[in-house]
Amino acid sequence: MIAVVTLIDALGWTYVKDRPIMPDVLKYRNEVRTVLGFSSGAIPTLLSGKMPKDSGHWNLFYYDPEHSPFRWVRWLTFLPKPILNHRVTRRVIRVASQRMSKFGGYFQIYGVPVELLPYFDICEKKDIYRPGGVPSSLFDQLEALGVRYRTYSYHEMTDAEIVRTARRDLREKKYDFYFLYLSELDAFLHSQCHDAAGVARSLDKYEGWLREVYEEARRTGEEVAFFVLSDHGMTPKRAGYDLVGQIRPLGFEMPKDYLSLYDSTMARFWFFNDRARKQITERLNELNCGHILSAAEKRDLGIDFPDHRQGEIVFLMNPGVLIEPSFFGTKAPEGMHGFHPDDPYSSAIFLSNLAPSRRADTLVDVHEVLHEWAETLSNGVHAQR
Repeated sequence: MIAVVTLIDALGWTYVKDRPIMPDVLKYRNEVRTVLGFSSGAIPTLLSGKMPKDSGHWNLFYYDPEHSPFRWVRWLTFLPKPILNHRVTRRVIRVASQRMSKFGGYFQIYGVPVELLPYFDICEKKDIYRPGGVPSSLFDQLEALGVRYRTYSYHEMTDAEIVRTARRDLREKKYDFYFLYLSELDAFLHSQCHDAAGVARSLDKYEGWLREVYEEARRTGEEVAFFVLSDHGMTPKRAGYDLVGQIRPLGFEMPKDYLSLYDSTMARFWFFNDRARKQITERLNELNCGHILSAAEKRDLGIDFPDHRQGEIVFLMNPGVLIEPSFFGTKAPEGMHGFHPDDPYSSAIFLSNLAPSRRADTLVDVHEVLHEWAETLSNGVHAQR
């Protein structure tokens, strides 16, 4: 037996519930509750079976000035902000920081003001598609079980190249477990999710690729466990909202009084005096574009970090309402993920050709299903030896 797992970034349930992917093959279909936030939290949860608080992976940036890979940037903050935040300066800082820190994971600084970078660390220090990238990940488990496997991701090649390479490896019967991460649909949906015809063409393309991989797997003569997954969906933009413009007039300064990271669907705040905490909290509570997550909500969502590294306050926007401008860009894209997991557009998918041993209702469940198949493969491997 061999297992082929394809994770397609942003292929949400809303795209496949009425337009099945490979319905003749993928007969087992489930809507999957994602985790709040972005791929930086969702994929580690899928790979480890742990919610963000326990995996340590949620939003890319978190407060930790002591261990920040950007500590050295403090020596540049005497420069005028227009120079410090010029695109050339920012690129040099990003590349230099990555090389000095020797991080092998996803490393970006987006639009975070350079003068604030020294206060933040990055959660994805290692390639999460390799053993050790996420604590107790699927790939650590495959190593421990002695299963031959390979992962394919954007770190090495494009989506089309991943498909070609996986097909070649299947022809040569190199592995027992194949994990393909296809990331490019996410970028398309960010900009074109309102284009129904364009979305249909993209889905046709990915379905064609999936069928090619499946047929190649069948030609090996082995029984094939074929899975198609996603990490989250994509919510169409309804409106933009200038949240920064609501906070700036209060007159508090960063980083003297507080810090804030304005992600596209949420803002996270850390406070250094009670006056800033009180007045900013009051202003946020007055707004109807979103709400402050309660302690109970944080626990339910698995983001109740005891050290508040991911924010003392998390202000979550209403589905479809994007912070504009944010540290992700001056103008928000036409589609975005990172809203509440209960928003129907947020849901991920689980598709399979073989009946799973349990329902895959959450990303944690998806991990458990994949882990069980890894054990099944391991038993087969050891039986042959």
